[in-house]
Amino acid sequence: MIAPAVLRALRKNKTLRYGVPMLLLVVGGSFGLREFSQIRYDAVTIKIDPELEKKLKVNKITLESEYEV
Repeated sequence: MIAPAVLRALRKNKTLRYGVPMLLLVVGGSFGLREFSQIRYDAVTIKIDPELEKKLKVNKITLESEYEV
């Protein structure tokens, strides 16, 4: 077991109390932002199923065509 005096000293240490959580937040945020920004680029490279693409081209609805209706 860790002695109570050592635990008390660790609680009073400002580097451990404020610095370590801040460092974890910065490093963790960097990894999180990297993953979310990568999703944007991965979504561009996804190919659509050819059958679905044909259906989308057949049902071509534009703003102008809806305005005319």
